[in-house]
Amino acid sequence: MKRRKKIVAAALIMAIGICETGPAVCRAEASDSDTDPFGRYEETVEITSVKNLGAGIEFPEGESLDDNVWTRLYEEELNIKVNWLWSTSSDQYDQKVNIAITSNDIPDVMCVSATQLKLMYDNEQIMDIMDIAADYLADYTKEVLESDGGTGLASATFDDRLYAIPAIGAGLLSGEVLWVRTDWLENLGLELPETVDDMLAIAEAFSTQDPDGNGVDDTYGLAVTKDLYGTGFADLLGFFNAYNAYPTIWVNNDGTLEYGGISDEVKTALGVLNEMYENGYIDPEFGVKDSSKVCEDVAAGKIGMMFGNYWNMAWINDAKVADPTYEWVPVAIPSLDGETAGKASLPMGTSSYYVISKDCENPEAVIRLLNLQLEKNYGESAEPDIYNITPEGYGPYQYTVIAVEPPMKNITAALKVTAVMNGEADEDTLNAEEDGYYQMCLEALAGNYGNNNWHQLKMWGPGGALGVMNTYWEEGNYVEEAYYAAPTETMTEKQSTLDKQMLQDYTTIILEGDLDLFDEFVANWYKLGGETITEEVNAWYAEQ
Repeated sequence: MKRRKKIVAAALIMAIGICETGPAVCRAEASDSDTDPFGRYEETVEITSVKNLGAGIEFPEGESLDDNVWTRLYEEELNIKVNWLWSTSSDQYDQKVNIAITSNDIPDVMCVSATQLKLMYDNEQIMDIMDIAADYLADYTKEVLESDGGTGLASATFDDRLYAIPAIGAGLLSGEVLWVRTDWLENLGLELPETVDDMLAIAEAFSTQDPDGNGVDDTYGLAVTKDLYGTGFADLLGFFNAYNAYPTIWVNNDGTLEYGGISDEVKTALGVLNEMYENGYIDPEFGVKDSSKVCEDVAAGKIGMMFGNYWNMAWINDAKVADPTYEWVPVAIPSLDGETAGKASLPMGTSSYYVISKDCENPEAVIRLLNLQLEKNYGESAEPDIYNITPEGYGPYQYTVIAVEPPMKNITAALKVTAVMNGEADEDTLNAEEDGYYQMCLEALAGNYGNNNWHQLKMWGPGGALGVMNTYWEEGNYVEEAYYAAPTETMTEKQSTLDKQMLQDYTTIILEGDLDLFDEFVANWYKLGGETITEEVNAWYAEQ
């Protein structure tokens, strides 16, 4: 870890102009008004972009993507006009970006994946923005971009130059917790699980002892989806983590990077899952149920435990409204040996990037848009009820051209809300966004579970999932993705095939229990490209 931090620190010095060895390393910070991070242009500057609308963006009456609080702010504060070339939903966005890359029809700025970033760099379609970033990034923007430890910036750096602004995120927030139905625990006289053995005993009890008291054998101990991992709701990533297995990330094993999906620990966990399947502790139809279908079973009171992300209760908030006795609590990943804490798997926090076309006439304008976004959403002059989430429930944060969120923002908010609720701090310590969460938590405590109030309490309040995440962080109970560069050449060609085969073989082992198949899977993984990818990954690591 110390070596990695040294690597990251060096990347930061180069990428955003933190000068330690003089002007030979990076440009001195300019002081003239032309490089004001929030400088307003005398003549209107036009910037083109494209928009991922997600599952759909709602606007207040009379507003649109072309005319909203952010487009007006851009023009008023910076004299920058945004021209959207196109917009589309999430399921079409990557395809349209790929078409833009292939046809070389590149807007001034757009959001791309790690694979697309590497392709555009290889095609020489994007701009080296290191010097521009050094001159125009506001101090707070630099602070935010560094706050993930520098891995986001490092992943956007090629040949020691910065080619994108990482949309940094907290890999921590992708860590999983174990959600447990405490009303069922109380019905059976059981305690919250601390160890793997506790978890397995509860899974058996929830499956065989009629925890809901309806006299029918219709419950299961642990939720499982057909996708097994990567969905964030009722998947098995946290289960694997409990067995010290990390199937979706590269791990550092004494200076050598190894893919976690082929480890002996995964094999052990799959064997236990087969036993649970054979004993009826998991739904025998899990292999045909996606997260949405499993969510229906969870909401209907058919399942008593599930691994997932901190936001999982949002999907079943309505079930709480319908039945106030329905209660879930998040706990940390169970300990395998009863002594060493379970460690959460943390992926690379950054998965998307903002690139600037090499033909952009005013690339510094994009940096200024970013400075303004961070300042208005999270800085000293922030107005989150106008520019982030409005009291009416609209999400202006979705309207921006470029947006980055402080990766630890949610953890910080949860700690502050919890402190107020515990009587350890005053309400005036909360900003507008945090106070909104606090008010929803109070509503839930008063029995008003609707409007996602109960879900908010389970995230932000005492004993909430974000508090569990913070414990992972503070106590070092996590394993981070060790490879944080762009996909290697062979990854681009072979990774999807390897991923498909891994899911298929894992599922077969759970259903059939033949652990020899795991050894065959590992051998095939190496043959189908895994060996070359491992060599590429370790060659990258050796160069750092």
